[in-house]
Amino acid sequence: MSDFGTGERIIIVGGGGFGRELVSHVGDTHRAGMAPPLGGYLDDAGDVMAAFGHYGHVAFLGRLDDYQPRPGDLFTLAVGAPRTKKAIAERLKIRGARFATIVHPSAITSPTCRMGEGVIVGTHAGPGVDTVLGDFVTLNSYSGVGHDASIGDYTTISGHVDVTGGTRIGEGVFIGSNASILPRVKIGDWANVGAGSIVYRTIRAGSTVYAPPAKLLKKGQLALAPDPAVRKPDGAGSRFP
Repeated sequence: MSDFGTGERIIIVGGGGFGRELVSHVGDTHRAGMAPPLGGYLDDAGDVMAAFGHYGHVAFLGRLDDYQPRPGDLFTLAVGAPRTKKAIAERLKIRGARFATIVHPSAITSPTCRMGEGVIVGTHAGPGVDTVLGDFVTLNSYSGVGHDASIGDYTTISGHVDVTGGTRIGEGVFIGSNASILPRVKIGDWANVGAGSIVYRTIRAGSTVYAPPAKLLKKGQLALAPDPAVRKPDGAGSRFP
C-alpha cells in the first residue's frame, strides 16, 4: 500500500548517469505503489538529459539554487560523492525541502531494517535484519548489508558490494564496486574504499584503501578502441558527481 500524500511528486537532483538510473527506479517504484510519480529533475549543468533523446518525458525544472521547493515536492539526490551529497542536502534543507526514501520493488529489505530520510536502495539490493541505514545513504544495485550492520549518514555503497554482519560504517564513506567488508569491521567517517577491496580490519577516519590494481602480464600489440556504444553525448555530463 502507498503512504504518500495527494499531490506529492519526486524531484531528482542530478541528471547524470545516476540521475538517469533513478528515472527508471522511481518509475518502477511508483508503478508498484511505493512512491509518488516523478515530477522532473534539477541540474546546475542545464538540461543534460535532453542530449539522449529518450528522456523527453522527464521535465527539466532548472538549476538547484533557482528552484524553490513546492508543497508536495520530495527530493532524491542522484549524487555519488558523499561530500557533494551532504552539501546539496544542506542547501535544500535551508529552503524547507523534504526528501524521499526510494526502495526499489526488487530489493529484499528486512522489515527490521531502519532507514533515515533520503535513502536510496537500488535494484536487488538487500539490507538485512536489524540493520541501520542513516540519512541519505545510497545502497546501490545488487549490494547487501548483513545483520546488525550500521551505515552512517551520506555514505555511498556502490553496486555489488558485500557489507557483512556487525560492521560499523561511519558518516560520508564511499565504498567502490565489488568491495567486501568482513564481519565486525569498523570504517571511520569520510573514508574511501576502492573497488574490489577486501576490508578485514579497522579503517581510520579519512583514510583511503584500495585493492591491488590489475597487472599487465603480457604486452599486446593492439589497444582496444573505446566502445562507441557507450560514449556520452556531447554536453551530457551532470555537474553533480
